[in-house]
Amino acid sequence: MKSPIDSRARFVETTAALLRRQGYHATGLKQIVEASGAPRGSLYFHFPGGKEQLAEAALQHSGQQMHEELLALVDAASEPGEAIRAVADALADRLEASRFLDGCPVATVALEAASQSPPLQRACSASYARWQAVIEQRLPRWGVPPEQVVPVANLVLCTLEGALLLSRAHADTTPLRSAGQLLAALLARHAR
Repeated sequence: MKSPIDSRARFVETTAALLRRQGYHATGLKQIVEASGAPRGSLYFHFPGGKEQLAEAALQHSGQQMHEELLALVDAASEPGEAIRAVADALADRLEASRFLDGCPVATVALEAASQSPPLQRACSASYARWQAVIEQRLPRWGVPPEQVVPVANLVLCTLEGALLLSRAHADTTPLRSAGQLLAALLARHAR
């Protein structure tokens, strides 16, 4: 018999996958229950706030996963260009592996539902803030002047998210891979 923790984790992971693929409004509780294989009765036990609370947990989960991946990719790089290219390539590879079906769940929900849901807006904002913090913390080590750290990190995050969206829309990873190359060149110029 599966433990209650297993049911909660299955709901969160299933919801995160569905948000990546089809967004918030197209994802229903019935679909989540069926896809997760978890007992329907345990859904409201773990998430008494329903779909919104479950989506919030899924966004936190997805945000944490991306945070850990960013840390690993950035910390494995010897210089900023290598780090940014590695991130762009990882995003592009994931997009290709999904046949351009899976985007960023945080971006999808931010565009679709965050303006109507304070909990979802906060979850999206927190994920973006954590991802940007990873970049901000590494830029000084790579020689970016302190006064440029926040704007450069913001530019990197915005460019990669926008390139991911364009790559998904065009079913072509060229925007992501090009963004990685261009950001690498930009960072080389900003470094001392």
